[in-house]
Amino acid sequence: MPVSIGDVIARRSLVLSTAVLLLSACGNAASPATLPSAQEILNKPDKANVKDAHFTLVAHIVSGSIAFDATGDGIIVIKPQQASKFTMQTTVAGQNLKFEEIIIGGKEYDLSPDNPRWTVKSSTTSSNPSSFKGTGASYLGKESLTLGKAWHVKAKDDSGNPFEAWVRESDGYPLKYASASQGSTFTATFDRFNTGETISAPPASDIQQ
Repeated sequence: MPVSIGDVIARRSLVLSTAVLLLSACGNAASPATLPSAQEILNKPDKANVKDAHFTLVAHIVSGSIAFDATGDGIIVIKPQQASKFTMQTTVAGQNLKFEEIIIGGKEYDLSPDNPRWTVKSSTTSSNPSSFKGTGASYLGKESLTLGKAWHVKAKDDSGNPFEAWVRESDGYPLKYASASQGSTFTATFDRFNTGETISAPPASDIQQ
């Protein structure tokens, strides 16, 4: 039975929110004299000057007796309206499957291989994957990633699921996000920022009524 990426994310309560996978004030380019707390690091992305960002996805999804690996990419928009969109592809029983999801305006739109029309429901997640909102944050150290040095923090989202976030030390930009829940794992790696990306809901004629 085809698995809806929307359902998977809802079960994991993946902080997609839209994400708004993390952001910190660009104006504060200088490194602080003292190390910020883990919670302060998680809060930095919300203050960054990121308007939009592109990320790649790698996931291992478990749903009942079904387990599969998937890859894809997506974008998040922070300004003027928070929204996210991503596509994931996988192969199950020799069949190539594609899933798409859009979160905008408090609604989640999903398109799966078993339905030619988009389905819609109220969004239970934030529309920005780079929104590393969490509690019980703890600092794990510094790491050198492709786009720069990053603070590495772990915490739990509002559903109690653990996640890890990598926030660029120089400007608070989101660089990487990883979550795990009920056997499923999800990793998003950011690679482009502020390229003028926009997101809109599917046309009404394409939505299942």
